Amino acid sequence: MKIFCSRANPTTGSVEWLEEDEHYDFHQEIARSSYADMLHDKDRNVKYYQGIRAAVSRVKDRGQKALVLDIGTGTGLLSMMAVTAGADFCYAIEVFKPMADAAVKIVEKNGFSDKIKVINKHSTEVTVGPEGDMPCRANILVTELFDTELIGEGALPSYEHAHRHLVEENCEAVPHRATVYAQLVESRRMWSWNKLFPIRVQTSLGEQVIVPPVDLESCPGAP
Repeated sequence: MKIFCSRANPTTGSVEWLEEDEHYDFHQEIARSSYADMLHDKDRNVKYYQGIRAAVSRVKDRGQKALVLDIGTGTGLLSMMAVTAGADFCYAIEVFKPMADAAVKIVEKNGFSDKIKVINKHSTEVTVGPEGDMPCRANILVTELFDTELIGEGALPSYEHAHRHLVEENCEAVPHRATVYAQLVESRRMWSWNKLFPIRVQTSLGEQVIVPPVDLESCPGAP
């Protein structure tokens, strides 16, 4: 069985899928993740709940059922928030199988199994229709696909696909806008992180110095 795990490419800044050994320790993957940090981030969670509750209320005020699509559900927290806020049903998407399995157990333990369906797929593989993963399109989109650079976790293509294939036109989205703040910093120490320095090693002939090639030193990085 092939096992794929997401890894951030430090050169390109993109998230890539890498194949791991079949004996890969999923517990370590979960332990290194930020799931626990997000669960304990009170400020984040309060704001998400406020946004979700407002979105559900707007849909209900239009006389519609509140159908939620939660992309990257993780532990299922945001889906459970949506149901608690009055959503009629929630489709929780999670591509990482160990986490999806955990979400199923968490949802069941909290008594939301009748209103939350956990789907172990990438959101771009989710289907809509009588025989699909979702019988109809959702009218509320909830996501937590953001990193410190906002869109580094593939948020834009996931959003684009969802709006094209998984949610209704003019659906509610939480969050629906963002502001990125940047601060210029000048630091000789940080600049040196981009440099390769000679390496001193001990051999049978004594200490040897490995000097990086000039071509490698001037490499601009990814195109």
